[in-house]
Amino acid sequence: MLIEYRGKTPRVAASAFVAPTAILIGDVDVDEEANIWFGAILRADNGSIRIGARASVQDNAVVHAHENAVTSVGADATVGHCAVLENCTIERGALIGSNAVVLDDARVKEHAVVSAGSVVTVGSQIEPCVVAVGSPAVTRRHLDQANAAFSEHAAREHLTMSRDYLRDGIGMPLHHEVRSTHRRPPQTVKAKPAV
Repeated sequence: MLIEYRGKTPRVAASAFVAPTAILIGDVDVDEEANIWFGAILRADNGSIRIGARASVQDNAVVHAHENAVTSVGADATVGHCAVLENCTIERGALIGSNAVVLDDARVKEHAVVSAGSVVTVGSQIEPCVVAVGSPAVTRRHLDQANAAFSEHAAREHLTMSRDYLRDGIGMPLHHEVRSTHRRPPQTVKAKPAV
């Protein structure tokens, strides 16, 4: 479902996949071939959310942005099941594991992997091509070039799967209901004359 809020309606590329139970609210931009899976919520009622080309936001993930802030997920990045992103930047090809949390002003750089259940704390930076683990997330090891490229594997896998759903007519952005939070003036109901 796409929800217009304060005059801002989510913008979704025609080639993107948005699962029928995903909810996108307000100033959300979803780029070409990105895929937003079942139960994901992208709530940009105060700030902005940017989802890059071929990025994957998986089932039940929550992406939010505070007032005048931006949460961005770069091209070919993956946000795992039930992950939470708040006012942060996920760069190209990074992978955020299931149930991981990335908090305000944090940055996960290119091809970095944040392990499942980890917490990237406020203002932290996860360097490129590393695996970060724990709460707070710390670098556990560096990735060689081959393993760094593997961080995009999940995004490619979900891109392929999303094309299958689209071929079956599921998740086409134009098929989503668009609702508005526009507040209509209260209706005046005339009282019946007394008998």
